[in-house]
Amino acid sequence: MDGGDIINRHSRYVPVIGVIVIFALAALICMIPLEASISNTQNNIDNTNNKYNNYNNIDNSDVVTAYASTQSVNNSKNLTNSKNQTANSTVATNKTKVTKKVIKVTKMPLKDYRVMVSTINKHKKLKGVQPKFYTWKSEDMQISRASYRDAIKRYNKWVKDNKGIRPIYVNIFNGVKSIKIDETKNNTTNNSTTAVLPTSGGLSGFEGLSALQKYMNANFNHQSGGPSTAEGVSKSKVGDCWGLAEWAGRQLKASGYEVRIVQGASSAASNHRWVQVRLDGKWINFESSLVTKRYGSKHYSTTCASVSKIVRYL
Repeated sequence: MDGGDIINRHSRYVPVIGVIVIFALAALICMIPLEASISNTQNNIDNTNNKYNNYNNIDNSDVVTAYASTQSVNNSKNLTNSKNQTANSTVATNKTKVTKKVIKVTKMPLKDYRVMVSTINKHKKLKGVQPKFYTWKSEDMQISRASYRDAIKRYNKWVKDNKGIRPIYVNIFNGVKSIKIDETKNNTTNNSTTAVLPTSGGLSGFEGLSALQKYMNANFNHQSGGPSTAEGVSKSKVGDCWGLAEWAGRQLKASGYEVRIVQGASSAASNHRWVQVRLDGKWINFESSLVTKRYGSKHYSTTCASVSKIVRYL
């Protein structure tokens, strides 16, 4: 009776236990594929992390190729821009214009003189008249009819006076030369002005004239057809008598001298220029061309012409 009562007492729990057991079995069965799914998901995550790490280390060839390709495109653009900038820079640097300049006097070698005379005679024989201009190709210079006739006349007189002896060269006056000017350069800058005055303030008295003579002899030389300005002389280290006179005059003026540029007729030119300074109440010649090596490094007071006019005071 008591045992039966116990069975009877617990028998009412059987359905409940059965339900629990069924749910437990079902849960167990479901966990197997879920665990597999979780395992696969974790593997995917691990693989993704590995790929991410590979990208960071740039070990993947596809990534390197893409990266290089991108850089190549950018470099190509930069190269194109660089070429354009270089081209523009070249255009700006080489921006020049051709102008005409009258060269007061230049020396034509005897060989070139003979070619000129032969060319003029051939033209006259063919056309019946001398050409208006003769082009001296090696110097890119045009010589007018009046100028080459003058040269021929002086040449013939020289040969006659010297009993058939021919000169080494013939002076050509007022030839017109084509000059290329770089428009990107400004000759009026402070640096240029400073370069033109290397002896500024360091000269005085007759000793200063001697010092300037030595400086010019060591650093500059005379050249027919050379620069006619102080700036040009400073840059090229050569100049004609006009340029050397202006350069020397500026040095002396900057050191406190009373200075003027004068002009006169020499054996080579009718408009030769040099410098005079006032010392002890007198105007002293400073022959800025003759102090150069081309003319034998003469003393500054040696002149080759008499003053015909005062060009200007500095």
